[in-house]
Amino acid sequence: MLEPTWTAVKHHRRLQHIVATLVRFGAQDVLVRLGLGRLLAGVEAKPGESLPASTARRVRMALEALGPTFIKCGQILASRSDILSAQWVDELQALHSQASTLPWVELEDQVLDDLGCALDQVFAEFDTQPMAAASMAQVYRARLLTGEAVVVKVQRPGLRRQMTADLQLLESLAQLVEQNDALAAYQPRQLVRQLAKAMLEELDFTQEGQNCDSVAQNFAQTPHIVIPSIYWAFSSQRLLVQTFLPSYTPLARDALIEQGLDPSLLAKRGAQAFIKMLLEDGLFHGDPHPGNLRAMSENRVGFIDFGMVGRLDERRRIEVMTFMRALTEGSTETLIGVLIDWSGERVQDLSLIEQAAREYMSRHTGGPLKMNALITDFLGLIREYRLSLPADLLVLFKALITADGVLTQLDPELDLVATAKPAVEKMLREQFEWKAAKRLGIEGLQLGRGVLADVPKLTRLMLHRLKHGVIDLKVDMPGLERLERSLRLASTRLSLALLISALLIAFGPQIATAGPVWLGLSAVGWLAAIATLGGLLAFLWSLFRGS
Repeated sequence: MLEPTWTAVKHHRRLQHIVATLVRFGAQDVLVRLGLGRLLAGVEAKPGESLPASTARRVRMALEALGPTFIKCGQILASRSDILSAQWVDELQALHSQASTLPWVELEDQVLDDLGCALDQVFAEFDTQPMAAASMAQVYRARLLTGEAVVVKVQRPGLRRQMTADLQLLESLAQLVEQNDALAAYQPRQLVRQLAKAMLEELDFTQEGQNCDSVAQNFAQTPHIVIPSIYWAFSSQRLLVQTFLPSYTPLARDALIEQGLDPSLLAKRGAQAFIKMLLEDGLFHGDPHPGNLRAMSENRVGFIDFGMVGRLDERRRIEVMTFMRALTEGSTETLIGVLIDWSGERVQDLSLIEQAAREYMSRHTGGPLKMNALITDFLGLIREYRLSLPADLLVLFKALITADGVLTQLDPELDLVATAKPAVEKMLREQFEWKAAKRLGIEGLQLGRGVLADVPKLTRLMLHRLKHGVIDLKVDMPGLERLERSLRLASTRLSLALLISALLIAFGPQIATAGPVWLGLSAVGWLAAIATLGGLLAFLWSLFRGS
């Protein structure tokens, strides 16, 4: 309890500002629901006038007013359809990253410090009017001395310090929320830590540049997919210089046709590229919204802004492939297996999972499959049955929904599920190829060799300990200490009861006749009867409390 209290004291002013902002937008009931209603005490703020009726919308407005940390938190939480209803997800997805533009004079010193030299020693041209201003950074057009057109992404000054302080405060509040048993099941502290990890990674522009380079390498042999090049000589944690991609917004279908481009071909290529990222590369764009997908000349597709990416190891890619195969083949049993694998220990009643899977498949078979509807319904199923999903899958599902929405605006007839089917079948065949079997066999032999090499040492160690009687057996059973205390208490009560019973049998007749008699029973006898009745009532009460 000391840690969250100390953090709240340390960031007292910021905490008051957060609470006052929630009150101003009429969103204070969220604090009450989270068991943090006591934070409202002493806050001098009143809800504004003409506020929307929707709590979700009022919260979204409050998050926008609270600045970069809370905007990014809301944007990331928009992927948590497993715990949030569709109304909340839709509202949080509407959070914009647009922010007031900082004048160049407030960023110039930081940029020069990161470059280590004057602007004219790197750039032949530099437009100090930003082409875009978001909550975390501002973006500028420039041209290098060597002639290349570039985009310069500049982080807002002091942002890391502010976000770090806000995240510390949020984790302390999450620790208080976790004391509520009903809310502890949602693991609020773990949720805040996942948010913090994603946000701090996005603050490091060198990480974004490395992601960009990795994706570019994966598409080196695909000329119709364009990824910006990073100019590492001029980039740092707070400054990123990359190739400018001349392009059109992918949502302006009619404008693309006027420019001689084919929206349907662009959509198909974008979908194939995204499926390749998922199932072949295991490194995919985590936020493919309209601003991050670019329609380029010759029907090329550009991907920009790799601050948020998802990663899938081989095992997870096989699981995703199995999930997609279950959808395309309408296999309920396969879906049940996937649900059990992903939910792990959260599966309490297998029959309910089976029933949910059958209902889900019955809703999505016999007609065209739409990725957006499939995943939204699947996440609703996870939320309804209080199952859990690994964090990397939540990023994946959000990215799939976003990409599907963008690409189907280019081509309403696009079927992302059908686009994925060839890749799923290819991946499935590869699982049975000789190379895969050989690799698995080699890995198994290596594991077996390691185990066999350890057998003599382990045997010698066990025999030595048996010989000297120092074998320890450690068993970890949740609740064992509580059971031990209960057994000890019960044995004590039983021993005391037996002792009292023996004393009563031995000395009861003598005690019963001692002292004055009333209604045929001595005074001592009356006291013993009252004590017996009291003991019986106490025993019954202890049984009731124990149940």
